[in-house]
Amino acid sequence: MNPKRPIKVVIADTAFLIRKGLKSLIKENVECEYISEVIDAKSLQLALKKEVPDVLIVDHCCDDCFSLKVIKTIKQNNPTLNILVISHEKTAEEIKKIIGIGIKNYLLKDCDEHEIIDAIKSCAKGEKYFCGQIIDVLLEKEISNKDHCETGSVTGREIDIIRELVSGKRPKEIADTLNISYFTVVTHKKNIYKKLGINHSLELAQYAIKTGLMK
Repeated sequence: MNPKRPIKVVIADTAFLIRKGLKSLIKENVECEYISEVIDAKSLQLALKKEVPDVLIVDHCCDDCFSLKVIKTIKQNNPTLNILVISHEKTAEEIKKIIGIGIKNYLLKDCDEHEIIDAIKSCAKGEKYFCGQIIDVLLEKEISNKDHCETGSVTGREIDIIRELVSGKRPKEIADTLNISYFTVVTHKKNIYKKLGINHSLELAQYAIKTGLMK
């Protein structure tokens, strides 16, 4: 997409309040452009025939609406479409099913507005973006009721750093490979560990494998 124009967004969700909330958030952000909203799979297909957006925000919910099968079909019919799933679903099994069909962006509906906008931007660029709670589930950590998406989500540059770290490179080697300073690499590493709530390289490797950063 052209980085100078707003990110065109279509919203697909069965819940009225969620649709209106996302619509308001998108319209308030100058970097985004609201295109349309739909409430079921049929109207979504019609909307995509009229105009393919930069980002489709879709709720993964009941089997008779935006089910895994529906999302998979949409992705197959629109291979260049960037899809951001926003859901209440917190089970590792369902999250892994969504990631398994090629979805690289997944948020929970209790994420804050800043994280939603960040996810839209990353999605438009084709980058991976998972909220903190999703990362916790993938790392098989327990989520308490008071937890929110406090761990944040990794940026494109941090993904580069993660891949290099998991491959076994030291900070100095990474700095040379990415043409950045040693201290920048060390700072990124500290931020990554803090965001993901991890303490050692094994957990980082688990995260990279489970989110598809490393095969």
